[in-house]
Amino acid sequence: MRKLYVLLLGAMTAIAVWVAPVVIATPAASSDMMDSASGGGHYLVAGSLDVQFAFSAVQHTNGTVSGSFHDSTNDGLGTVDFDADVTCMAVDRDQGRAWIGGVITANRSTSPDYTDSLHQPGHDIWFRVLDTGNEGDHQDRRTFLGFEGGSIPSSAAYCALRPWPPDNARTWPVTQGDIIVQ
Repeated sequence: MRKLYVLLLGAMTAIAVWVAPVVIATPAASSDMMDSASGGGHYLVAGSLDVQFAFSAVQHTNGTVSGSFHDSTNDGLGTVDFDADVTCMAVDRDQGRAWIGGVITANRSTSPDYTDSLHQPGHDIWFRVLDTGNEGDHQDRRTFLGFEGGSIPSSAAYCALRPWPPDNARTWPVTQGDIIVQ
């Protein structure tokens, strides 16, 4: 009898796993969500550097933000591989633009250009995206990562400044995947 119960429990578990829905990590619509941006796939920097990315960011009605992002590539000198938590975002829904800033939580980079103290956990990091709606020849676009220092001292300053050069300069086409700004 015990074997029958074990067999029945195993069959029920297998059925539950088989019918379980696949969940994709995108911002869930909720009553406290004001703006959101998410995406994942690959973008091509300067026609040659293939960057894999994933991000999800939500700005809540109370002004707080939540989310995370990841970028990974090989720049010819080694890997460039960052994880970060979102600390700020700005959205222009009419233009399909979002600026997302955060703080580095992990740096697995081996490229010497990304292993100094400025690129370590606890420091600021950011990027911006363009959601074109993928109509016609238009591809979504994304910038490579920016880091604190220079003319932009922090992620908060980046999100407040909302830099966007003419003609989508320094944004790169998403070659696989999608970006959604809403």
